[in-house]
Amino acid sequence: MNVNLRKCFFWLIFFTILFTISFAGLNYRNEEKKTPALQNAFSSTGAKFVNNEVYVWCKIDKQSEDQKSLLELADKLSDSVGMLKNSDFSKNTVNSDLICKTEIKGVTSDGKTVCITTQLNKNKSGTDKSFISIDLINELTQLDINGTANLLKEKFKSFGLNPKVNTCIIGYFDGKLDYGEMNRISRLILDGAKAKKVNGMSEKNLISVSAYSPLIDNNIEIEGRKINMNLALRYNAFEDKTYIWLATPVITIEY
Repeated sequence: MNVNLRKCFFWLIFFTILFTISFAGLNYRNEEKKTPALQNAFSSTGAKFVNNEVYVWCKIDKQSEDQKSLLELADKLSDSVGMLKNSDFSKNTVNSDLICKTEIKGVTSDGKTVCITTQLNKNKSGTDKSFISIDLINELTQLDINGTANLLKEKFKSFGLNPKVNTCIIGYFDGKLDYGEMNRISRLILDGAKAKKVNGMSEKNLISVSAYSPLIDNNIEIEGRKINMNLALRYNAFEDKTYIWLATPVITIEY
């Protein structure tokens, strides 16, 4: 093998290895970004699991803004998530001059609680707006909340909808945690998710923090600042437990 050929062969191997390393690094960073940061952050606290909730909603296009179309869509979603037509199943509609709202409630074969809501808002100008949402609560295991969120999002997309997703994990610690311990847990969560605090509040038995993590894609913008993680800790004297809520992008339930 002559010198020139050896040089060409060397540079070919060199760039092949360089490309392989670069590609592997890129994939690693992409996988790191896909890491279920919310679940990992919750697990790091040592809290006992209560349930997790996935809430998916969207506004409906103008051509579908009638109650019949909304109910047909809700029924299709109900079937697609495997809601059972048993004693837990119910469908209720409230119709007034202001809104027409239907709630379909039930459970799935694997024990998840589901509520599908459609709402048609009415006004005198005729520019009605309609919404549909699905709220799925899992009390059996904290695993795969991301998988559930992605599955529901894809089901919405299969009907031509562009949904927004909110997820929340709820847990508790036995007894009352003092402010220092709640603050330590909050910091542990933020550090684990590589998140920076955006704002927060604290009272005697409550800490609430909003933050931004580069490991979480789902975010909202408030006053020009991105937020995609919301955590809260609060002591419940009646149960003698300190509850923790960890959500992305925000906690949507009362705590």
